[in-house]
Amino acid sequence: MKILLTFAIAALLLGTMPAMAQNAAPNVIKENLKVEFPTLWNAIKKTLADIKCDVEVEKNDQGEDNLFKGNIRTGFFIIITGIDSTKDVMESYSCEDDACEKFPYIRGGEWVSGRIQYKFVLKEKEDNTVDVRLEGELSGFEQWVTHKVHFWQSNGVLEHRLLDKIKENAGITADK
Repeated sequence: MKILLTFAIAALLLGTMPAMAQNAAPNVIKENLKVEFPTLWNAIKKTLADIKCDVEVEKNDQGEDNLFKGNIRTGFFIIITGIDSTKDVMESYSCEDDACEKFPYIRGGEWVSGRIQYKFVLKEKEDNTVDVRLEGELSGFEQWVTHKVHFWQSNGVLEHRLLDKIKENAGITADK
């Protein structure tokens, strides 16, 4: 009986795993852009500097195949501060899908700041395009109940806005 129960539980868990893996997080944007790697790299750095978002980690390298790859991770970029509107603003940028890690519900909580951290992964392809992966993670400080920083997933709005500005700075138009 124990063996049968064990197999039933294993089948249930294994049967649901592919479905969970198929859910793409809305805070992860993957695009292939027709632009040279150095142009895109500089456009990302310029866009981040324009919005005064500090770069925490910056690495790029040219492989043996003469193709570039790199990643950039920003520091925490403050979106909003103040008790009166932080919760509303951060909820508007938070993922609402059941598969996501949502904005934390803290009864009686006072949110005093909200921020985002961006992570870029770039990989140049042989066809003179660059695969871009952009991920954003939201966080905020709750001061009344938990007295700590909480992390959750974004709905992708801020990431799409940033990527649109990067494309503009890289000279990528809608037809490219």
